[in-house]
Amino acid sequence: MKSRYLEYGGKLALICLFCMLVVGGAYVMAMDRIAEGKAAAVTGAITAVLSVGEDEPAISLDDVEETDGIFLYTTPDGEKRYAAQGSHQGFSGKVVVAVGAREVDGRLTIIKVRVISQTETPGLGTRIASQSSNLTLWSKIGSVFGAHVTEVNPFPLLDQYEGKGIENMLVTGDAGEAGTKIVKITGVTISSNAATQAAKKALAAIKESLP
Repeated sequence: MKSRYLEYGGKLALICLFCMLVVGGAYVMAMDRIAEGKAAAVTGAITAVLSVGEDEPAISLDDVEETDGIFLYTTPDGEKRYAAQGSHQGFSGKVVVAVGAREVDGRLTIIKVRVISQTETPGLGTRIASQSSNLTLWSKIGSVFGAHVTEVNPFPLLDQYEGKGIENMLVTGDAGEAGTKIVKITGVTISSNAATQAAKKALAAIKESLP
């Protein structure tokens, strides 16, 4: 009986070892793709937050200088724009954002904020990075029959950062304070605060880098 247990134990150990080798091999093979995906997410977010308006030509990372984690883009007319990453602990993990900023009347203000990565609760915390559509069921049906419908996809949380400075990086539940603070997404307080604190850290880093 003892030899049988040893036999079964040995077979089980071999199966576990085989599974470990397969999983490990798959991970090693996927490492390059994972790294490329992360790099692409950062590149896309940085160039996005440096852009002002949809009519402006797309910004290439080749046109951006990077020094100690601070990105600098100089527009054709000489305006300097800056970008940096910031992170803060959310509900399920780190929320990492890219923040673009420029000086307006001597005040450093945010151009845009985009989420680079997050592991918040699907359907709840993930809403900090999601877009909402203005299209209704009837407008979608109308578009099928040729009606001209323009879809606008605002970011309910991220769009609030535009034009604000460090002093505005406070989360509130009062919609009446939207002009001076960041109104949280209902039921998503921790994630809303994490994104806001991450943006504040990035903006602070940019401010410290300025002469």
